[in-house]
Amino acid sequence: MEEKTNVLEVRDLSVSYTVANVKTHVLEGVSFDVEKGKSVGIVGESGCGKTTTLRTILNVLPSNGTIESGEILYEGENILEMPKARLQEYRQKGAGMIFQDPSSALNPVISIKNQFLEALKYAHKDKKLTKTELLEKAAKSLETVSLADPDRILNSYPFQLSGGMRQRVCIAMTMAAQRQLLLADEPGTALDVTIQDQILRLIKSLVESGELSVVMVTHSLGVIRQVTTSVNIMYAGTIVEGGETKQVFENPQHPYTQALMDCLPKLTGSGIAKGIPGRIPDYSNPPKGCRFAPRCPYADEKCRNEKPVRHEISAEHWVACFQAEEGK
Repeated sequence: MEEKTNVLEVRDLSVSYTVANVKTHVLEGVSFDVEKGKSVGIVGESGCGKTTTLRTILNVLPSNGTIESGEILYEGENILEMPKARLQEYRQKGAGMIFQDPSSALNPVISIKNQFLEALKYAHKDKKLTKTELLEKAAKSLETVSLADPDRILNSYPFQLSGGMRQRVCIAMTMAAQRQLLLADEPGTALDVTIQDQILRLIKSLVESGELSVVMVTHSLGVIRQVTTSVNIMYAGTIVEGGETKQVFENPQHPYTQALMDCLPKLTGSGIAKGIPGRIPDYSNPPKGCRFAPRCPYADEKCRNEKPVRHEISAEHWVACFQAEEGK
C-alpha cells in the first residue's frame, strides 16, 4: 500500500477576534489533514468559521484576529512560525486562495492585464519569463475558465466585468500560478450553474492529475459530493464529523450532519425540506460543552457540560458526539 503524504496538517487550531473590546472565540480545536493530490471539503452554515480557517492557513487574518493555539504544517513546516521571507515563498509557490468576493480581490483602478502580470511574475519569479510568455500564460488560463475573449478581458478594468467574470479572472490567476495547494472559498458563488460546473470539473481534473491539493469551503453539500475526496462538517468553529466523503454522506452520525442532510430538497418533490431550529451560538460566550447542544434534539447534561472527543466509526470516518458514540 502506498504511504500517504500530507501536504497540509492543521492541528488543534483555535482563533479569536476582538470586536469593540469583546473577544469572540470563533475556531476551537480545529484539526484535519490534506493529503497530497486530494481534495478536502469544509461544509457548514454561514458564520461557522470556514473562511476564517482558510485565512489562517494562508496566514492572512485581519488585524483583530488572534491565533490562540495550534499548528498549521505545510510539508512539515509550521507556517505560523515562518520568517517573513519564507512566508512569502509559501504564498508564492505553496498555497493560493480563491476568495469568495472577487471585488475585494481585484484592484479596481488597475487593468486585469497588469494585475495578472504582477501575480504571475510573483509566482514564477525564479523562471524569469518574458512579458510575452506571461501574457500567453494569462490568456490560456482565462480560456480554461470559459472566458472566450482573453485579449478583451486582459485590457479591461474590474468594474467593466460582471461579478461572474471577475470571479473567473480570480480563479484563472490562482490556477495560472501553479501552486501546490488551492484554498477555495465558495469558488462558484458569483457564477451561473453551467460555468460553476465547468470550474468544479476543472478543479477536480487538476486534483485527479496529481497537480493540485485542494481545501474547498462551501455550504453546498452537492458541491462537496461532486469535488472532494474527504469532508469535514463544521459547526460554530468546531469540526463535529469527518472522513471519506462517500462514507459521511451515506452514514451521517452527528445530529448536525443529519440535520444538514434533512435540509436538502427531495427529488421526489414530497414535502418541504426541513430547517434547523435555533441559530449559531454567541462566540463571545460559547456553550460550555458541545457547541451544537442548544439546537440538538438529543442533547443531555453531559452534552451541555463536556466537550465531546473524536469517536472512530471506521478507519475513514469519525464523529465527535456523545450520542453517536452511545449508538443513539
